[in-house]
Amino acid sequence: MKWNKKDNSMEPEKIRLRKTFLPKEAHVLDLFCGTGKMYKGAYKNRAKGYKGIDYKKIHDKKLCVLTNNIRYVQKRDISKYNVFDLDDYGCPWKLIYLILKRAKQEKITMFITDGLVLKQKMGGDVVKIVSATEQVPRNMNIPGQNRFYVDIFATMLKDLERRYKYKTTRAIYFHNFRRTVYYWALQMQRTV
Repeated sequence: MKWNKKDNSMEPEKIRLRKTFLPKEAHVLDLFCGTGKMYKGAYKNRAKGYKGIDYKKIHDKKLCVLTNNIRYVQKRDISKYNVFDLDDYGCPWKLIYLILKRAKQEKITMFITDGLVLKQKMGGDVVKIVSATEQVPRNMNIPGQNRFYVDIFATMLKDLERRYKYKTTRAIYFHNFRRTVYYWALQMQRTV
């Protein structure tokens, strides 16, 4: 199913979230960089390093690469980045797992735009990765499941800690007016 996509809804709030939680020595891997609104609003002249990735459009050929985000993270060295910006219209959980599986950094900050709630409302089924973390049948439709979104997200963070030894030390979020998209800032610390 399709839903209306608005590039960078809640843009001022998303920029403020990034500015507030951006580490002093930030090296940003901006996955889904698009036209560069987050770069211009939050990272330009603040981050020590920046690389933008997108499969549809990029804002600067010197700073960005036009390619698939998952393939980029799978094949490239991501150890020089300590900030990962996942500003996706859909559900970026697969990419979150991949990043933390490959990461070796002591501390990581993630900025996540998560459209899981909207995806579940439109499709009705439990998303595969939620099914795995929550241990419910994938094709099961749970009425009102989106009321538990924050709890489901918290379970995913605990699962990441168990699997990849990254403990979430701080998690801040807000949502859009319809509660269909959630915006997160996560600070994570390696425990091993």
